[in-house]
Amino acid sequence: MRKPIKIDSRHIRWGWGESLDNPESGRYHVVVVDDRDRGGTMNRICEQLSITGPVEVIRTVEGKVKGSRMRYLFQTFDSRTSPEMLNLTKLGKPVRRDKDLRERKVGTIEEYVARIYE
Repeated sequence: MRKPIKIDSRHIRWGWGESLDNPESGRYHVVVVDDRDRGGTMNRICEQLSITGPVEVIRTVEGKVKGSRMRYLFQTFDSRTSPEMLNLTKLGKPVRRDKDLRERKVGTIEEYVARIYE
């Protein structure tokens, strides 16, 4: 059984699905929680996503994690790289795939992320 990740600790949460805009790409949703260098971690993730071609940034949202000094950086990307090609564990933070981190028909993904962290 996996050890749970505390919301107010450093971690990476990610989800994947089909791109709504490009049928040849996947849509990745990534949240990096840290007290520093969230952008650097996100850049290293983006480098992995760019293995098979350019990466398109769809959205970027930043916020504060409730009750802590941590902040989160949430970004959505379209990439042709398959999830099996990613190795997020080498980034030095606990990683959790979240199947609920996806586009929604009711509400928005930004609201979902805000409910978790704010």
